[in-house]
Amino acid sequence: MDLGKLAAAFESLGSLAPGNFPIHHAQVFLFIAEKGSCTYKEIEDAFDVTNASASRIVHSLSSSASHRATCLGLVEIYIDPDEGRRYRARLTKKGKAQIRALEGY
Repeated sequence: MDLGKLAAAFESLGSLAPGNFPIHHAQVFLFIAEKGSCTYKEIEDAFDVTNASASRIVHSLSSSASHRATCLGLVEIYIDPDEGRRYRARLTKKGKAQIRALEGY
């Protein structure tokens, strides 16, 4: 593993919200990217967080919560077509572009 490249990738992510992009937000962003889309429950289970925490993290990565200090527009939240009471998250064009940039490290 090239730690310099890893550090550069984290710096790139951190530059999206200087001083306000915790590592767990990066982890969830990468998890969503890897899965293509996922439910909040999958995030809860993968990271051992509550539904409220999963929701806060996803909303901070999205652009749908305008009252938050950081709404990055990296993911979109949508209703699961298979279960109307469940939400899913997937990358936006901006999120996919960020993943492509990270793949260059």
